[in-house]
Amino acid sequence: IFCFNTHMSSLRIGCSSAFWGDSSRGAFQLVRNGDIDFLVADYLAEVTMGILARQKNRGGARGGMGAGGFVAEFVYSIFKPLMNDIKDNKVRIVTNAGAMNPVGCKEAIEEVARKANLPIPKVAAIVGDDLMPVSQQLKSENKLYPFDINGEEEPVLPDEKMCLSFNAYIGAEPIAQALREGAEIVITGRCVDSAMVLGPLLAHFYPEKPESYNYDFLSAGSVAGHIIECGCQATGGNFTDWEKSCNSGSGGWANMGFPIVEFSADGTFLVTKPKGTGGLVTIGTVSEQILYEIHDPGNYVLPDVVVDFRQINLKENFMGNKNLVKVSGCKGRPPTNYYKISGTFFDGYKLSADLLIPGFNAKEKGYAVANAIITRSRRLLKMYEIDDFIDTNIEVLGTEHLLGNNASEIAQQSREVIVRISVLHSSPKGLKIFGKEVAPSATGMAPGITGGASGRPRPAPLIKHYSCLVSKEDVPIKIVMGEEGITTDAVITTKALNHEKSHKSFSLTAPLLDPHPFENDTDWKKSPFVKVPLISLCFGRSGDKGDVVNVGLIARKPIYYPLIKYYITDEFVKNFFQHFCNGSCKRYELPSLNAFNFVLTKSLGGGGLGSLNIDRQGKTYAQFLLTATIPVPSSWIKSMNPSITTKKSNYFVIQSKL
Repeated sequence: IFCFNTHMSSLRIGCSSAFWGDSSRGAFQLVRNGDIDFLVADYLAEVTMGILARQKNRGGARGGMGAGGFVAEFVYSIFKPLMNDIKDNKVRIVTNAGAMNPVGCKEAIEEVARKANLPIPKVAAIVGDDLMPVSQQLKSENKLYPFDINGEEEPVLPDEKMCLSFNAYIGAEPIAQALREGAEIVITGRCVDSAMVLGPLLAHFYPEKPESYNYDFLSAGSVAGHIIECGCQATGGNFTDWEKSCNSGSGGWANMGFPIVEFSADGTFLVTKPKGTGGLVTIGTVSEQILYEIHDPGNYVLPDVVVDFRQINLKENFMGNKNLVKVSGCKGRPPTNYYKISGTFFDGYKLSADLLIPGFNAKEKGYAVANAIITRSRRLLKMYEIDDFIDTNIEVLGTEHLLGNNASEIAQQSREVIVRISVLHSSPKGLKIFGKEVAPSATGMAPGITGGASGRPRPAPLIKHYSCLVSKEDVPIKIVMGEEGITTDAVITTKALNHEKSHKSFSLTAPLLDPHPFENDTDWKKSPFVKVPLISLCFGRSGDKGDVVNVGLIARKPIYYPLIKYYITDEFVKNFFQHFCNGSCKRYELPSLNAFNFVLTKSLGGGGLGSLNIDRQGKTYAQFLLTATIPVPSSWIKSMNPSITTKKSNYFVIQSKL
């Protein structure tokens, strides 16, 4: 039973952007054809704040950034051409395009409307998340606390580093407050992505601010936001069964539908997309996105609620409608007393160079060329009395390099490889010496080298991300409303329970659950066995949080769950990624979704823009894990996905008894 107005109509919210750089067409599609009440747009990945902060410090508007550090693309490529449609369709907007300067973004929107001689919308800017001015004070007063994953704490604030950004992930209540006070557009800085959806839901279903909220409702609204915050990843983008999405009709990938949630008063909601668009909305697409970057699924800590994903139920083709999935069973608990901090700092300069090398022994030639270039560069550095490289990395792509010891022998014989050489140095001067030594390899090293026609590679700043915690009491949040810029305090209702005051907020104990329905099933142990790739049994998706990789696996059928649990242990996964994982691996279970989530720490070479790896965000990990082979009863083969079992037949090997 939810403590809110059950007579309220449902609310439709569409998400048009997953990151700064996503297609601008999503907003046009949703505003004009999505029949939505709210448009939300997410622009801020973890490292984006560091990039914006660095550009902000250089002054002025540059590189798609508005003066002061907001995402100008939203103002001029989304809002400006859609102003009339937004007004005519009565669509309200919530976006974190404010980034480093929410008030600047607000004022830019008002100026665009003013110049177009249109009624100026009531715009609210949420401020207070930027703690950069007080970061050192908070540290000196011991008001910052370690962020903990798998029992491993990150440094609170690196000493002797140039901090670029230091922002608190704030929640949904300030957004809801601004909407209740009449805002038509709400601009935030660094808030949790899902808050952009939860905020409108709170304002709609709780039109008068209550003394407290129902935590299951807060959880459901947060899950709805989590599902659509990454745009087309909920509608068939980045989906394991990619061919179904690519060939889905209505243009497939060339006309991908952006996600919509239709939220009801009972706390359940539907996931869909606009009619006449490509892509898919199925249990597979929605499950993959639910597991995306969540760490402990029983303790997904947000500012407003601790979400428990483990009891979620999905029903596809709801009411006989294709591309319609119903989501129910979301559970929530009171939040902690802390906000998570997303910080970035400058840690030198990096440079990467790519060369194509053809022919026999391409892999061996690639490593020889890369090592020779690095050796020559080091001699020059020494000659000019410049410090050595801080780090170097050589990747020979096309040989299943990212699979480590799991790479196939056939891939090692590739006759076409890309050699990627990355170096890290304390100054651009050292990297420029390296850059000048790349092109000469075409005439002075291996035969057939090409691919360097774009010119000498240029140094780029290396930005690292880190996290810590800060008490909510030390983060005053304010709302700047309308042309007059009237400023009010945001009132936070969602309080922590006394027993959850510990700063170890990411080590909370989740309630025990009933076992999976097939938990004790042993029929799968019957022989004979056939060894199959994991993709025959699972969907999978992976992503990052700093230097941490999250790999989610979802069983295609409930009967597969106990077999996957038996074979794909945390030890199995850590061993599979031993060439990358320098930390721990922990497995979590989500019985209602027939799913498992694996969290690997210290596995991305620093993560984000701080990594020299080509996959610095963990995007490939799930797809690689799905190539692992495990034994299954031969009786299962006929019921498996024929498109997979046929195309992957070379992976099937008859096994002896277990």
